[in-house]
Amino acid sequence: MPISDNILRNNQITVKFRHISTHNFTDFYHYHRGIEILFVHQGKGHLVLNRKVYTLEAGCIHLIQPFQLHRVHFEVSENCPYERSVITFEPTSFLTFFKGFPSILHFYEHMWKDELSNQVFHMSNDSVYILSILERLNKKLSERHGEDHIEAALMIVAVFDYLHSLNEVSTHQAVPRPERYAEKIMQWVEDHYTEPFNLDELAKELHISRHHVSHLFQTETGSSISDYVIARRIRQACWLLKTESLSIEFIGLSVGIPHFSYFCRLFKRITGLTPKQYRNSSI
Repeated sequence: MPISDNILRNNQITVKFRHISTHNFTDFYHYHRGIEILFVHQGKGHLVLNRKVYTLEAGCIHLIQPFQLHRVHFEVSENCPYERSVITFEPTSFLTFFKGFPSILHFYEHMWKDELSNQVFHMSNDSVYILSILERLNKKLSERHGEDHIEAALMIVAVFDYLHSLNEVSTHQAVPRPERYAEKIMQWVEDHYTEPFNLDELAKELHISRHHVSHLFQTETGSSISDYVIARRIRQACWLLKTESLSIEFIGLSVGIPHFSYFCRLFKRITGLTPKQYRNSSI
């Protein structure tokens, strides 16, 4: 799967309602152009997001901002499925509909644009309310009526009103979450991904063996450190290709991949496009 799954394509909003997986579910590291809201109905797993590892379980809601690199991993079976609903949408398309609700508008813009300390919510006892909104939103979009955008917008406002109410509760009930080794590793990668990757240096900084470093990261995130390093480099390359006029060769060098032909092959393998095609695309 490309690092940007381009899930919105020409749509302003997409919805998956109560999708079920009964086989091990593992995403690649990827990002969306829009906001993604993930509602977990069943299952237990984790989300790697913004250099943190979050537990996923029934009742969790995770909001993922545009262009945040993330990855979901669930170990599932017939007896323990992964069931979720997902909304992905372009935030600018719905902004005008929030203007009649100042407090919700402020919260919406905060969750969309600001650096967040909390992107995790837990459904309250009245979860029937939010599930009914998701079901109705899914139904309206699947019917593809001409008035879908207005009705969808009003339901998006209702979703953020619900999240706002949960956020006020979680702010008062927040409990410090112990830092995982994987988070320390991701922070180290953030500081060093433009340099040649050196597992020995990473292990030395964490005061554990190189084998243990790899094992801990795999256990806590479900992926290898090398996969994460590559995803972080390609994510940065995507950003630079869209925002800077630097040469493609220099961009590869600046994200820690100095061999031009290898950078181009790796970029195409992960995104599905060559760097030049990506720069000229609407993704």
